[in-house]
Amino acid sequence: MDSNQNNQNLTKRLSIIDYIKLFLEFKKTILGVSIVISVIVGILMYFVIAPIFKSVGVVKITSKSSGLSGMLSSGTSIPGLGDVGELAGGSSASKELALYENILLSRRCIEEVVVKFKLNDEWEFKHMQDCIKHFKENIMEINKDKVAGTMEIAVYDKNPERSKQICDFLIFELNKINTEMNALNAKNNKEFIETRYKIIKNDLKTAEDSLKIFQDRYGLAPDLQMKAATQSQFTMEAELKAEEVKLELLKKIISPEQSEIKLQQNKIDALRRQIEQIKSTSSEESPSSLSLKGGPDIMMNFFRLTRNVEIQSKLLVYILPIFEQAKIEEKRETPSVIILDQPYVPEIKAKPKRAVYILASFFIALFFSYSSILIYRHILKSILSKIKEVN
Repeated sequence: MDSNQNNQNLTKRLSIIDYIKLFLEFKKTILGVSIVISVIVGILMYFVIAPIFKSVGVVKITSKSSGLSGMLSSGTSIPGLGDVGELAGGSSASKELALYENILLSRRCIEEVVVKFKLNDEWEFKHMQDCIKHFKENIMEINKDKVAGTMEIAVYDKNPERSKQICDFLIFELNKINTEMNALNAKNNKEFIETRYKIIKNDLKTAEDSLKIFQDRYGLAPDLQMKAATQSQFTMEAELKAEEVKLELLKKIISPEQSEIKLQQNKIDALRRQIEQIKSTSSEESPSSLSLKGGPDIMMNFFRLTRNVEIQSKLLVYILPIFEQAKIEEKRETPSVIILDQPYVPEIKAKPKRAVYILASFFIALFFSYSSILIYRHILKSILSKIKEVN
């Protein structure tokens, strides 16, 4: 078994030596072919294939903390009703950058670029869809930095001046489309908030009218009237008790037929009638008089009407500044995209990488030329061995 393994190792070493000998035997041919192909590729790289230049511009998302979304997301609250900041749904930097990318990759944006610079006259695509696909895959490059909130827009072109102009125009289109979308969104927000403002204003007027009608019927402050009626009843009952005690004392002192006793009795009867009137007379029958009948229902209705007016007032106080801000946002014409780095005219080509292509072509040619000679020798040996066997 050891002798077989030694023979295999010897065969393997001999095979490697044979490969090296074969390379050395045909090295001039192999190297010559590789060098010739590398020279041809180099000539193509330098004189036939046009260099591609890259112009880069960097934009930054704008802060919207001062706008309508900023008012909501900053934790604005309705006085007395709690915080509603979570309703804002303010967009993060990643969402804003994703929107920028979708705008740049949109058909509307790219088609504007292709038409303005007549790119399809050079590319000669039959369909605009193919032209747009080529632009996305080979001309424009987008890199996003979500942490810093910036986006790098790069444009490749044979003409360095045109690559800069295309990059400039892409940023212009990004700003224009984004501004139009913001304006449309602000208009929709303003219309929605205006509708809510009118509804709240109308609800407040209705609540105030209902409270006024109630107060016209039961008085300006039914709660104070109820308190006065209760206090008056307590006072009259106390006075009644005192007069009854006085009457008993008079009966013991003087004769029952005396006029003082009759006067005292009449006074007690009058107090009882007044107390009974307070207990039994409804406020609906005599709104101006002090009464306790139906008091809980009147108080409940009064508190409900008052509370409704307060709620609608607080809603109006909350939505009025938002409505005014929405009207400002609708008319805003400030740039929606901040340019951090203006596109520039590139001085150095971006591609192709000539040295990389030449070296790659040299080693590929070296491999294929050596493989061709190896295959040729193998086939030649096979033919010669068959001829010998025939002879």
